[in-house]
Amino acid sequence: MGELFSIWQYALRRFAASWTLMLLLAVGALLATTLLATAPIYTDAMSDVGLRFRLDRELDRPSERVPSLAVDRLRLADPVQLARTRAFEEVTEARVGWLGHEVLTEQRSDPLTLRFVDDTRDPWRARLIHLGGYAHHVEVVAGRLPAPGATTAEVVLLEAFGSVAALGERVQLTARPFHDCRRVPASEDENVAAEEVRCQPTTFVRTSIEAEVVGFVRPNAPDDLRWQMFEDRALAPGGPGQPDDEPQWMPLLTSGEYFNGALTVQMPELLSRHSVGIVADLGGLAVRDVPRALDDLRAWPRDVRDELDLEAGGRIEFADALAQFRNASTFSQVPLLLLLLQVAGVVGFYLVVVTSMARARQAQEVAVYRSRGASTSQLLGVNLVEGLLIAVPAALLGPLLARLAVGALGYTPAFSNITGGEPLRASVNEDAFLLAAGGAALALAAMLLPTVGAVRQAIADTTREQARPAERGWFRRYHLDLALVALAAFLFWQLDRRGAVFDPQSVGGWQADPLLLLSPLVMTAAAAAMVLRLYSPALRLAAWLLRPLRGITVTLGIGRAGRDPATGARLLLLVLTAIAVGAFAASYAPTVAQSFEDRAYYEHGPDMRTAVADFDLPAGSEGLDRLRAVDGVEQAVVVHRGSIGVPRGGAIPLLAVQDGSAAASMLSFRDDFADESPAELLRHLDLGVPIDGGRALPDDTVALLLYGYSEEQPRIARLRASIRDGNGDYHVEMFSGLEAGAWTELRVELPPGLTPPLTLASVWFTDRRVLVHGDGAIYFDDLLAVRASGATEVIDDFDDQFGWAMFSQPGAAETFGPSDERARSRPRSARWTWTREVDERSRALAPEGPGVPLNAIFSERALALFGVQPGERTYGFLGERFAIPLIVRSSAGMFPTLDPAQGFVVVDYEQFRAVAGMLGARGQQVPTELWVDFAAGVPLAQQEAIAEQTRDSDWMGFVTGEPLLLAERLDEIASDPTTQASGSGILLLAFAGAMGAAVLGFVVSLAITLQGRTLEVAVLRSLGASTRGLLRALVFEWGVVLVFGAVIGVLLGRWISLLMLQFLEVTETGDPVVPAFAVETEWRLLATGIALLGVAAAVTLWATWRAVLRRGVADALRLMQ
Repeated sequence: MGELFSIWQYALRRFAASWTLMLLLAVGALLATTLLATAPIYTDAMSDVGLRFRLDRELDRPSERVPSLAVDRLRLADPVQLARTRAFEEVTEARVGWLGHEVLTEQRSDPLTLRFVDDTRDPWRARLIHLGGYAHHVEVVAGRLPAPGATTAEVVLLEAFGSVAALGERVQLTARPFHDCRRVPASEDENVAAEEVRCQPTTFVRTSIEAEVVGFVRPNAPDDLRWQMFEDRALAPGGPGQPDDEPQWMPLLTSGEYFNGALTVQMPELLSRHSVGIVADLGGLAVRDVPRALDDLRAWPRDVRDELDLEAGGRIEFADALAQFRNASTFSQVPLLLLLLQVAGVVGFYLVVVTSMARARQAQEVAVYRSRGASTSQLLGVNLVEGLLIAVPAALLGPLLARLAVGALGYTPAFSNITGGEPLRASVNEDAFLLAAGGAALALAAMLLPTVGAVRQAIADTTREQARPAERGWFRRYHLDLALVALAAFLFWQLDRRGAVFDPQSVGGWQADPLLLLSPLVMTAAAAAMVLRLYSPALRLAAWLLRPLRGITVTLGIGRAGRDPATGARLLLLVLTAIAVGAFAASYAPTVAQSFEDRAYYEHGPDMRTAVADFDLPAGSEGLDRLRAVDGVEQAVVVHRGSIGVPRGGAIPLLAVQDGSAAASMLSFRDDFADESPAELLRHLDLGVPIDGGRALPDDTVALLLYGYSEEQPRIARLRASIRDGNGDYHVEMFSGLEAGAWTELRVELPPGLTPPLTLASVWFTDRRVLVHGDGAIYFDDLLAVRASGATEVIDDFDDQFGWAMFSQPGAAETFGPSDERARSRPRSARWTWTREVDERSRALAPEGPGVPLNAIFSERALALFGVQPGERTYGFLGERFAIPLIVRSSAGMFPTLDPAQGFVVVDYEQFRAVAGMLGARGQQVPTELWVDFAAGVPLAQQEAIAEQTRDSDWMGFVTGEPLLLAERLDEIASDPTTQASGSGILLLAFAGAMGAAVLGFVVSLAITLQGRTLEVAVLRSLGASTRGLLRALVFEWGVVLVFGAVIGVLLGRWISLLMLQFLEVTETGDPVVPAFAVETEWRLLATGIALLGVAAAVTLWATWRAVLRRGVADALRLMQ
């Protein structure tokens, strides 16, 4: 060890002499320590911001922000219980007092009867209440506060009670009667317990006191959360919270000295409730406090129960909000560390590249020292001292620079709404220094790595290496690159098997496998290793393919790179890894933002969606027309959301959409949802003809006649007719009964006042409730309409063309068709036949029309459940499980508002409604949701006003529920720092760090390499090569490195983004996300970084080339000999 540092003085002198090179290495080391130190500083800062945001959002009710516990039925004069109440406050202070500035207390007595002395006014119910510290937070409107040393009851009232009580007035407070019975436990023997008397009171007592109203008060700040401990804060005579038919409540505030002193003597048996709570200081709560806060809030009631033997109940929703944030915090922070680890890897590689080139320039010097007796340890010690002079200051300065960089993000547009244009509040923690030390160690290792081999070479070795560079370094010589590829493949297999690096089911929040967290870095290194292995063969192949080309541009450029591939390969790897990380950085924030927006668009569907009830025609249609006419409303439609039965069992969601073209314009539809656009998809549902199936009736029809014949007791109960009026509404009316043995006239009266035109949609009926149905048949003939004049008109005699269909339930062996076996007037009638069965069934007889089969769009899951393909026919169950034919017009993987995992079917609302009316299914005839599309540019406030207007059922003509506004959800997403600014800020630093390292490394390498080729350029010029030709060859040589590195880096970065952003496939609770995320890249940002790299390379190449040309050929040849 002594020999290692024996020449430290020489190391200092060489460090000073090579200050420019050392400065470049110091920049890289400082970049590594700063970036790694940024991770804990930034995540803590953003987590603190996110914590406050989440708590503000989750704890939307003020009472939820004041965690509190209460103990009931404490006897005032019981010294043991009094001691416990004091200990109750002490336990609270010790356990959760650190969460706020003050422990709040409230003591309130059991109900008392209040009567005004010398007055005949009605009695009131009252409670004596003491609020801890209330005197400092109220304004005395009249009178004074109760005297602290008063031995008689002095009370103050809220200002609102000035109308029922006067200053100085005396009231009598009477407690509930109590007795001296002390109940004893019942005997364990049930017979003995039934006979024994466990309570025989001997004394009954009713206590009362007089109290004086000495003042009226009001809170200084009614919105102060401390008043949440006072549940009667908003109480007023005749106001909310007061009973209608019982005596009203009057809260009486008194001093703590009286409540816990004189009152215990005057009313010793009075029971009370003692509450303690704390106003949590959200501004002072940091993310590092969350685990402790969760533990303490959950242990608080347990401490009260176990240590004080008190059963305390209360509200600690605050703990639930913290637990939700812990998952969200881990969920959004861990990927950021992934990126910084990759950036640190790029910086480390930059240091390796720069150090390698520096050691190459010093190779002759080191070889001379080695030949003159310097040991390997001494030479290594020189480089170690130089590295420590860089790494140690970098480790100390890195966290400080990281804090400044994080604070400066507050001035950027992404954070202006959060910080108000102020610096982002950040602090240096111990993790920052730990990671900075790791970054310094990484930088030191990167600087020493190229030195280990260089200090072992003598002059002969160095000269041979310069004359004929080795084709394979030790990394490839021992096949470590293949081992790295194998490790990357294993990590990829693990990721593919698990789906992500995160485990949402871990106890205590999300957890990640540390090895898998390093997988992006490992995969990038593996890709770089394979590029390094293939780079030299690829150059030789390119040189062979380009031999026919004349000129030195291609031949010299490729040939020079093929003879010495190490320099180009190092730069290629640096560019490749930097741009891969840059692509990941440029993809993370857009992908996260787009994923959350896609979820909102998919979940909400249109701009506004709300439930609908009591929708009747024509009032509902008129309400829709009024809504469409409102300024700012582009379109409004209704839909029916229900379910359809699957033949193989079960049911899946069904969505019936009104006006497919209008609905399509409301939805955000990604290209991967279906092979067609939403307009093209929903166009398949359009029949292209009016949906007016059924049998038309005269406008003045007052009744229908249908004749039926059954040889035996009819299987069916009374028939029902479904009549559609001119408004499109359906009315179900019942026929008269069917008798056996003769043709029976079945008559049904139509409701008066129906709006024409009228249509018979169907006739349907249900079996009688009997045990077994034998084989049989019923004949129907001569369907007639009875007009207002009494005349009849034939609607259908079932004789000519038979155009009816029967829709029955599954498993039925029934037929319905024309028959000439029995008829009433003409040769043929209609016959329904059945076979022997036990089940009771329903069926509908309907005229054939364009409404059946239902045109439908099936999801991929629905296709599998129904066992069909697009273009094929199937059937589903609607109404009372009637089998309705369906034709699959198209398919979609996803459709907004529908879960693809369950499967779904989309149909046209008007066609579906006609079928539901035919089946008499009232619940499926009416819409269940209202969809509204707002015009572009309508602000959220106006949307909320329109949504509020739709809540007016008189104006709408139907009832609507709580509206879901898409803009409101998008605004919430945009304002959530845990999903928006949290990624953009750190990625800005990461992208700048990665591209900065690439630019600096490329520039330094290019400058050093070109300066080292001065002799080569002079020789070529002396042989007649033109300067322009040589410059073109250099541009071609380094341009190939830059272009190949950029292309491979972008592809690699996109692949890593797709792999590592799989955490977006699940929610914070581990549920699958719909729709799945799609990688989005900020191409302009990435292109800017690549362009900056190209410009820097071009400027450096030109400047260095000019410096080389300024030296004459003869001078260069003489100096280099």
